[in-house]
Amino acid sequence: MKARAMMVCLLLAGCGSEFVSSGDGGPPPNPSDSWNVGPCQPGQDSDGDLIPDDVEGCNKDSDGDNTPDYADTDSDNDKILDKLEAGPDPTHPVDSDGDGKPDFQDDDSDNDGVKDGDEDLNGDGKLGCCLLTCGEVRQGCKPEAGGCSKGQTCNAGKCTPTAEFLCSNGETNPLSKVTFPGGKADKDLPTFVCHKPDEVSGKGLKPLEFKKSTPGKWKVALEKTAIYGEASIEGGVAPEAAASIDVAGPDVAGFVISFAPPAGDVVAVAGAVITKLNALAGKTSVTQLSSGSPGTTHDKYPMVVDTQLGIKMASAQKPGAVRNAVFAAVLGKKLSQMGSATFGPSVTDFTLHMQTILRKDGRAIVMGAVADTAMAANPALETGFILDDLSNGTGLAMDTDSDTVECDPFKLEGTPVTDIIWVIDESGSMSDNRQDVANNAKDFFARALKSGLDFRIAVTGVNQNQNGKFCDSLSTNAQDPGGNDRFLSSAESTIFAACALNPPGYEGGSEYGILNARKAVENHLPRTANNQAKIRPDAKIVVIIATDESDQKWKSTISGASSYYKTCVLPANIQTQSDALVAADIAFYQQNNVTVHLIGGVCNNACGAEIAHPYLDVVKATKGITADVCQKNLGTSLQIMIDTIAGSASPAILQYVPISASIAVAVDQTQLKRSRVQGFDYVASSNTLVFIGIPFPKGSQVVASYRRWVAQAAFE
Repeated sequence: MKARAMMVCLLLAGCGSEFVSSGDGGPPPNPSDSWNVGPCQPGQDSDGDLIPDDVEGCNKDSDGDNTPDYADTDSDNDKILDKLEAGPDPTHPVDSDGDGKPDFQDDDSDNDGVKDGDEDLNGDGKLGCCLLTCGEVRQGCKPEAGGCSKGQTCNAGKCTPTAEFLCSNGETNPLSKVTFPGGKADKDLPTFVCHKPDEVSGKGLKPLEFKKSTPGKWKVALEKTAIYGEASIEGGVAPEAAASIDVAGPDVAGFVISFAPPAGDVVAVAGAVITKLNALAGKTSVTQLSSGSPGTTHDKYPMVVDTQLGIKMASAQKPGAVRNAVFAAVLGKKLSQMGSATFGPSVTDFTLHMQTILRKDGRAIVMGAVADTAMAANPALETGFILDDLSNGTGLAMDTDSDTVECDPFKLEGTPVTDIIWVIDESGSMSDNRQDVANNAKDFFARALKSGLDFRIAVTGVNQNQNGKFCDSLSTNAQDPGGNDRFLSSAESTIFAACALNPPGYEGGSEYGILNARKAVENHLPRTANNQAKIRPDAKIVVIIATDESDQKWKSTISGASSYYKTCVLPANIQTQSDALVAADIAFYQQNNVTVHLIGGVCNNACGAEIAHPYLDVVKATKGITADVCQKNLGTSLQIMIDTIAGSASPAILQYVPISASIAVAVDQTQLKRSRVQGFDYVASSNTLVFIGIPFPKGSQVVASYRRWVAQAAFE
């Protein structure tokens, strides 16, 4: 675990409040203040800051707050105490820039154009978590291996270097124009993204709104443009509660719902919600685009984030109307005051994103949003971001929680690396799905490249004797062994499409997907550099299984297996047998840090596919996602998977779980846009940043600022 110094909120009325400025970076003067603090006594120290009254000045008020410096512990109102700025001899205070104003009365002590309070963000007189001695205890900082912080090493009991960008927590030294030896001037660093928003450019921390529900016991963080309203539930009983979140422009209709959950873990509860949504009033179909990713909230409650459903309505509706139908479907009751149903386009195709959280107080909370599918898929619009922020688990907390601010520095030393292995069922019933994968191949490759991925890809089949052999053949002969056993490069989308249509070997009616998935990894280890037949040393390993049947070994081993092909929840004794069957595979994947995704039979699927019970257990254990194999076009699900893969391979891991709507990112003096065309994005399942369409020189310095909920430990 990597920990960081907790940054004191730079907000006057507590975390989450708006910045208030008097023009000098501090709070506005209070007219009711007076100098009624006792007489100035030369040679004495009235305010206990170690600086004698006469040195501070009996008639001086440096910050204009109506408290004289001799009685003011922060004379320049830069949030750094005078006793820290005075230096080793308080009777002769330090004047770092030699301008005649001692540092304790100068809000820019080194005259570099960056205010002291914007350099030492928490006012402790120290540089972030850059420790001085090995094993040093500093509040909010946990040393890494060796007893020093990120970017430092322990030498003879000292942490070196003492000033390092990676452990700076977005801070710089207010006494030096160049904090990091051999680096850029402080004014040219991306740390400005940690400061209060600039009134002219808008650069800096992003402001949010915070809303609290007493009956729902939640607090939500929202865009400033969002309209929040509590709904009224007819006959509602605790813990039932609901609220709407309307975001016009991006045309997103959000919701928060609290209810008593059915029995089972959070994955089962999320599945039960999907089942309820399959009965949504006015729908013609509900398709699971992604099961979402299981995990835990920032305050350690089990959750499933970013479940995505495609909803087709019988007649054109607006997003708010569909959202209001979601309230009724999940709660099974009538609601009033549900939010606006008048904004946005009238369409029949919608995308729903949601998160499901299981709390210890006996309530489940589902939060998410609905939007026009075309708008959600358009990378040039904000719609997709808003959907994600309302469903990725980061914007929801207990009603008692508060927020604070963090800044994470990164050096981007290279592109994220991943090796992706497809295991594809070549049975006749999967022919349309194989064609769909092939049709989406170019887009899949293009999206991966735009996300900055250094990726390779491989295809194998499900034949019992195939042993995970890869394909590089353009052959259409079903009996073709697949050519060479190698990974394909990012330039070989045509060969990938051919292999997807005709995986190596022939399955012959028996689909051993779990066997081949493991063999595909196992037989291409050990990791080896510059070898097309081996997984690369620094690659994130991802397996994608595509099948419409359950695994053949599971069918042959589980007593009465055929009676469970349509059963959403297995009986406890059958689940125990199923768990034992895949236990060794799960252990292997976890040991090798492999994530398994599935395109397969989900509960309540519309095409008669067998529910893929053993596959679903492997996916859950490796924190993968599942898409419905019955979809007519897998394009959206494949995009979700590549986005998830890009996040899992990204080295830009945030130290805490952020409120994703608040993230601001800067490189040098440029603040990036959150964009899926050119900018950055956030992937909740891996708590990472991905950079899209932006090439970075090796070693680029990046800083991400964000608000986060207080009730959490550092991200693990």
